[in-house]
Amino acid sequence: MALIQEDFVSANTYNSLPTIQEAVNVPREHAADLGHLQQLLAGHNVPESISIRLIHRHYDIADGEAMVFRDIVLPAHGTVEVMRATPIASAQLHGKNFLVSSTGRLQAYEYTNDTTIDLSEYETFITEFVKIVVERKLQHKFGLKINHHRQIEIKADRKEFEFPEEQCTVTIPTNLPLPEATHEIDVDTDWGALDSKHTRNPGKSRPKPKPKPRPSSTRTTCSHGYPAGPEDCRGEYQLKLHVQESKTPFTRQDKTRQDKTRQDKTRQDKTRQDKTRQDKTRQDKTRQDKTRQDKTLLGS
Repeated sequence: MALIQEDFVSANTYNSLPTIQEAVNVPREHAADLGHLQQLLAGHNVPESISIRLIHRHYDIADGEAMVFRDIVLPAHGTVEVMRATPIASAQLHGKNFLVSSTGRLQAYEYTNDTTIDLSEYETFITEFVKIVVERKLQHKFGLKINHHRQIEIKADRKEFEFPEEQCTVTIPTNLPLPEATHEIDVDTDWGALDSKHTRNPGKSRPKPKPKPRPSSTRTTCSHGYPAGPEDCRGEYQLKLHVQESKTPFTRQDKTRQDKTRQDKTRQDKTRQDKTRQDKTRQDKTRQDKTRQDKTLLGS
């Protein structure tokens, strides 16, 4: 049987994945399982581009859609990663985040339009990973994440931010200016093999890994912004991020901003014209009054 399930994950399956609020305690409650999976990464010496992923979703998708990541370059700042629901037929997509499906195979549940490595090259590792996940009932808790080469080159931690009004999530390197959230769920969402740079303290049950001369992975945390609490992430968004870039997912916000700028300019132009007319009227009246006064003086 093939180790990778190639078909797209159904909307029903994706929408049944835990939200970030529901998954927030998984790393702590399953610290021993997470540690074991991290040791598995190190033991098989898989590429740094493969890491353990906390399975969670931010928004639902409709039939025929998939959650897709794409990079947006912000001039003078850097690159941010935007995820939103996208029609499957609209782009050539590659698996990015994987879960263990009900058939006992790896299946992508979130995608990217960038080319990624071929997981099937790591058959022994995948076989053991799937076996551990199934035996420990971790199917909706931990999966795998693949970073493309540009992300591997950027050695910076990242944070995920939700923009419910736009139904998208933005992942931003922490060395860039970050948005503000009125409510945060601060939880790590992916882990590399023996992540020694960012040591967690999950409890005594986690075995201490043996040191390996391997670079530690970067760290991704998720900050969930919403006004009231973890009831629903679709209310009025409370995040502030000004992205000045064409063809970004913030088109409605940009249009509103552009419309407001045009309205402000129109008002300023009208005010300037009104003031000019008023000044001219006053000058004309002053000139007429002076002419009348001069005529009166001459007549007397």
